Amino acid sequence: MSRADSLRPDFSLWHLIAVELRRQRQLRKISGATLGVILDCDRSTVARYESGDVQLPIGRARVLDREWGMPGFFENLVKHAKNAQDLDWWETFKEYERRANLIKTYEPSLIPGLLQREDYARAVYTTSRRADAEDAVAERMARQEILTRQDPCTLMAILDTAAVLRVFGDEDVMRAQLSHLLEISERPNIYIRVTSDRLIGYGGVGGGFTVMQTPTGDLGFANYGTTAHMSLDPADIQEQTIRYDQIGMSSLTVEASRAFIAKTLDSLA
Repeated sequence: MSRADSLRPDFSLWHLIAVELRRQRQLRKISGATLGVILDCDRSTVARYESGDVQLPIGRARVLDREWGMPGFFENLVKHAKNAQDLDWWETFKEYERRANLIKTYEPSLIPGLLQREDYARAVYTTSRRADAEDAVAERMARQEILTRQDPCTLMAILDTAAVLRVFGDEDVMRAQLSHLLEISERPNIYIRVTSDRLIGYGGVGGGFTVMQTPTGDLGFANYGTTAHMSLDPADIQEQTIRYDQIGMSSLTVEASRAFIAKTLDSLA
């Protein structure tokens, strides 16, 4: 089954846009290459729009509406999709994570999920009063397989100083978690940095976010307070990548970050 055939337009507006784009193209009996000419892009980009791997930009949505005599149709769908919280966002996130060959993430409050030990993850979920804490912990541990598979994903993580200093569970849990960070940071596909060894402000600060690169398309995910935003829009992804670089400019080196983590670990002894 192809990616396009697995789309779920009943759960996701972006999937609906992809399905409708393909349907409208086929109704007009035009090829993907021809549609690429209309949209000023190549056939592979059209295929990625129709598979849902890349979100249709609003500028190209307007071109479609004009060329196909459908005023406001795709444009309004894209506008609503950008403002909507898809019912299947978590499944989409996990799918991109499974396919990712590079993940860049910044976490201001917690050790990132892909780097958490089981006891630490359990303490986080228990603190947040998750009713399904044990299921959530098991899922989180299973997701970490992408870092140890035969062709492992590269993870570049920046942790705020507070995320390293904040204790979840008890000191034994935190000691084990920090020891785990030191151990896995020696793997060639994992890079861990800390913003600073002092609690100071830095450029790009804000909610946590993640950028995932996959062979077929990229995804950006950001947290803003109690809300989250997931996007396949290249402009949104570029903005998050710039934020990552800005924070990186105010962060310790990998070696200095390891030293800071080790110092914090010693303070818990």
